Amino acid sequence: MQVLTSGHYNAHTHAVLSVDIVGSSKASDDLLDPMKTEMETLVSRSFNAVGLAPGEARHFRETGDGLMVAYPDHAVGQLCEVVFHLDHLLRTRNRYARVPMRARVAVHMGPMADNHRYHRTYITLTRLLCASTFNEAVGYWCRSDPTGDKFGAGMIVSQSVWRNVVEPFGVALVPPARCARISVTTPDFADSAWIHLPGLDAEAVLAELNPAVAVPLVFNRVSRLSTTA
Repeated sequence: MQVLTSGHYNAHTHAVLSVDIVGSSKASDDLLDPMKTEMETLVSRSFNAVGLAPGEARHFRETGDGLMVAYPDHAVGQLCEVVFHLDHLLRTRNRYARVPMRARVAVHMGPMADNHRYHRTYITLTRLLCASTFNEAVGYWCRSDPTGDKFGAGMIVSQSVWRNVVEPFGVALVPPARCARISVTTPDFADSAWIHLPGLDAEAVLAELNPAVAVPLVFNRVSRLSTTA
């Protein structure tokens, strides 16, 4: 019999990221596998762009059309910057593609034991990715930008990532002023999170989704989105 000791539960903080394709279930069957393969390629290119080797990821999990990966906690800022590059790659790709592709990205930090296969940190990551307000914001831009050349990817980060990295201006490509706070509530999870839509005003999008505080949205050359009083 194996003796259970505290060493079996020794866990270290990891930075984790999840990506999935928006609306892939609505695609025709012949597009499903090519879409997944193409997204994997674009995600790998985004990892390389921020200085992370895709092959060095830990706790790799396939999630249908997406994936979950973990890196040492010091890589959390780089994982946050993945969305910037992925958004650019997807928007560029969508300009020439018959069917647009977009992605949702979630970033979190939490403990993970090397010898475990099921992690609370990944459960939390999934709750963030599926947050209703985040998905409403993503859906808003999918409807507003049917060709996918203005919006390619959106990101949600956990409170721990916000406090430790984003809010203190630790991620150059994700300025705090371009993020918006939301509440994430499920039967087994409740916390604040922050969403970021590269090149777009996340606060204005949330206001547009809430008629009580709606702010009209207009495009400009610099950020692709601005608000008017």
